Amino acid sequence: MYQNSAMSNDSANEIPPDPNSSGAGLREKNIELRRERILGAARLLLSRGGLGALSMRKLAEEASLSVNTLYNLWGTREEILRALTLDARDRMEASLPKDESSGDPVEYCRSLVRASVRETCRQHELFRPMMLAWLEGEIGGHPSPIEPMDQAIKLLSGVIREGRTQGFLESTLRPEQVAWQIHHCAQFASVQWALGRIDDAQFEARALYGLNLAFLGLVPAERRPEIQSKLKGLERKLENRPVAEEEDLGRVSCRN
Repeated sequence: MYQNSAMSNDSANEIPPDPNSSGAGLREKNIELRRERILGAARLLLSRGGLGALSMRKLAEEASLSVNTLYNLWGTREEILRALTLDARDRMEASLPKDESSGDPVEYCRSLVRASVRETCRQHELFRPMMLAWLEGEIGGHPSPIEPMDQAIKLLSGVIREGRTQGFLESTLRPEQVAWQIHHCAQFASVQWALGRIDDAQFEARALYGLNLAFLGLVPAERRPEIQSKLKGLERKLENRPVAEEEDLGRVSCRN
């Protein structure tokens, strides 16, 4: 009965025919609209109740589609989650500053990392449960979509390569190697943030610390004191542990 009702909802929510459109084009447009509706419903459920709220039944109800339609358009829950993750990644990367005219590649890369972290924190109701879902998938042996950050790596490595060409940076390392190191530091910080081990400010500080540490070996000698000063400032921020960590240390002291 539920399936019949949901299937009737599918028909009711199809877009009206366009006399100027071909039948095949109309079907493709209708499929794409329903795929987007499913992703929108998945975002909403994740923000409301985390991964536990993202069942196929609830997702079908929220999208006003049948469970069969979900399987036909996206596949399993894990495939829907992966599509949602990659969509969120693309939206995130589209929001990053793209102006590479800055004469300071270090500061430009800082702006990229800072903007990415702040956007993640701003949309914490979506990104936190999504990151926890990534971790759950990794523990279960499923490939995680947290790794495919090709565009971010390409952007960072492009800035580093251009900075080296213009004489701002000195390194025999491939730009992609440096970009991956910066990315992995930020990624580890994001996992700690998703688990509630660090707050927004420490998330940003840890990501920027990894970036500045990577650039310390790339900048000319005259600029290293500035990078070292940045690192010391970030270290002071990181010395302020979140409340959760302080409570854990207190419990350990009491047991000892």
